[in-house]
Amino acid sequence: MSKTLMRAIDTAQRAVTTTLRAVDYLRVSTEDQAKGYGISYTGKRTVRYIEKKGWAHVDTYADEGFSGSLEADDRPDLKRLMQDARRTPRPFDMVVVNEGRGIGRTGRAFWKWVWELEDLGVYVAVVKKDYDNSTPAGRSQMRKDADYAEEERELIRERTQGGIQEKAEDGLYPGGGVPFGWAIADQGKTGLSRYVVDEKEAAVLRRARELYLKEKSWHKVALTLNSEGKLTRSGRPWRGKNIRYRMLGDAVPGTRSSGAAVMQPATRTAIRSSVTR
Repeated sequence: MSKTLMRAIDTAQRAVTTTLRAVDYLRVSTEDQAKGYGISYTGKRTVRYIEKKGWAHVDTYADEGFSGSLEADDRPDLKRLMQDARRTPRPFDMVVVNEGRGIGRTGRAFWKWVWELEDLGVYVAVVKKDYDNSTPAGRSQMRKDADYAEEERELIRERTQGGIQEKAEDGLYPGGGVPFGWAIADQGKTGLSRYVVDEKEAAVLRRARELYLKEKSWHKVALTLNSEGKLTRSGRPWRGKNIRYRMLGDAVPGTRSSGAAVMQPATRTAIRSSVTR
């Protein structure tokens, strides 16, 4: 008898003799956040579902602002969930997500960790359509959700590509929003709109570069910037991953290719050559 089958039988027996232990995995993308569907919203739904099923809620894993096209190892809390699932004895029996696309937006990102969980005797339940993959009917519905999530992702890409191209043709950065360190001059004037360096924000980035080359730690960079009152555009304190993203992104103020929409980061090369974390 294979280990996978033995683990599946063990999970089924637990469902009959004891209370199943469930964790919820909450993932919302930046697009979902913009629509008001944050972690707290999905968390309420998964908790209610677990209570309705009579399962014991033992933990929560959450990746806020992470794309569903990323695989498990690229989503910090999903990676932690998988590490915990591999422990002996197994700490939980079910992983609950709010909807199918919370699992993943591509087949690769969707199925890889679901299959590994199955091999470990752990199943995934979906709140929105009330199913899990412990039954043939549930597995069939999960395949449909996986296909729909990928189709929806492709449709979104097609719809947004036109807007991105328009920004590029107007000489603006296509990444969405105004990048930190920049401002728009003559905003809304077709053919005249252009990026100009925001000196105040650029000074924060220069200070961040100076600190990183000294400290080699984004966490320490964030702490120092906050202590100096050099905060984010919204006035909130920096976090290590936020300042790292700003410094290593494509829009760090630097030189710019003539006619190109993407700005070339002058500071990024020096930082990347010494990145250790």
